[in-house]
Amino acid sequence: MASPPILFLRDINLTFGANPLLEGADLFIAKGDRICLVGRNGSGKSTLLKIAAGLIEADNGEVFVQPGTSIRYLAQEPDFSSFKTVLEYAHSGIESGDHLHQSSYFLEQFGLSGDEKLTNLSGGERRRVALAHVLATKPEILLLDEPTNHLDIEAIEWLEAYLKSTSAALVLISHDRRFL
Repeated sequence: MASPPILFLRDINLTFGANPLLEGADLFIAKGDRICLVGRNGSGKSTLLKIAAGLIEADNGEVFVQPGTSIRYLAQEPDFSSFKTVLEYAHSGIESGDHLHQSSYFLEQFGLSGDEKLTNLSGGERRRVALAHVLATKPEILLLDEPTNHLDIEAIEWLEAYLKSTSAALVLISHDRRFL
């Protein structure tokens, strides 16, 4: 018997201007699921993840999240503009001391001290910072939009091992066939 969903989107519709982006889209996520959204660029995959994360609202449809379920979203292009250092971004919005320690641990795993200035980082380093921030709270659902973008092989292998070991439900978008 299938587990009940801890998050679902049912009959989601979203239109930008006169053009429908999502029509009747459904997404059901149960504990421990491993889901990959596949489709052409511009087909609404990232938008569907943003709706699941609660960042944008659909025109209509039903969104349900099991009360108490923690969700973390990794954007394709995280906004670092309000932060000066790696540690400042990695710790942003995290209140628990244990989770602050976890974000520092993940930074260390990715070869970052936390003192680095965000403006001086490469694309791969910025991606590592964003991953450290998202993974730190050990959420029940991880929504990852192109998590391997800009990462080198070593960081991708680390991420693969981590994702295999986590009990979190995963929903990801990736064009990296080897990673999938």
